[in-house]
Amino acid sequence: MWRFSFYGFPVTVEPFFWLTCFLLGGGTGARGRDGIVMLVIWTIVVFVSIMVHELGHALAARKYGAYAEIRLQGLGGVTLMHGAYMNRWQSIFVSAAGPLASLTLGVLVLAFARSVQITNGYLGLMIVDFLWVNFFWTAVNLLPILPLDGGQIARDLLGPRRAQISVGIGVVCAVVVAAWAFSRGSLFLGIMMLLLAFSNFQSGTTRGGVIRD
Repeated sequence: MWRFSFYGFPVTVEPFFWLTCFLLGGGTGARGRDGIVMLVIWTIVVFVSIMVHELGHALAARKYGAYAEIRLQGLGGVTLMHGAYMNRWQSIFVSAAGPLASLTLGVLVLAFARSVQITNGYLGLMIVDFLWVNFFWTAVNLLPILPLDGGQIARDLLGPRRAQISVGIGVVCAVVVAAWAFSRGSLFLGIMMLLLAFSNFQSGTTRGGVIRD
């Protein structure tokens, strides 16, 4: 594992994170110099984007006195928060801080792309990857499905008395998105949504700490 500190937050990067980047970046089919460079660009984009996303959560949590640590793992990243005692609106703010950081990064990259003439193909590819990760995957992350950020926001908005309603919404939404993904040929997204649907159905909001994806 790779461990380091960033903005005062301990960060752990698990080996499976790199494996997932390799697989999603088409590593098994990478051939020649161009294929390797494209894979490296994709890995850099995913690493930077997830770090920015989780840093958004961590900075927001620090604002409310929580001790946060960041983990990059197989399907993305999580921010673990220790000693976090937040009210409903504070929790919603912390959940929303990650997607907001991602969207901000996406907007900055988009502004850069529109302000300069891009003649380097690799730079153009990097920009496309940044926009894809920070806009499309942020939209997915905002779906009302636990433990995605959108699911945690929906859970906090509904309140603890309606926890089962938020879980039910997550199951239905995940199944619908999975069906759409499979119809579009997006195998990874479809499988991920089915796993989330099963996870919501099986265990609901059960967990051992405060986590922000």
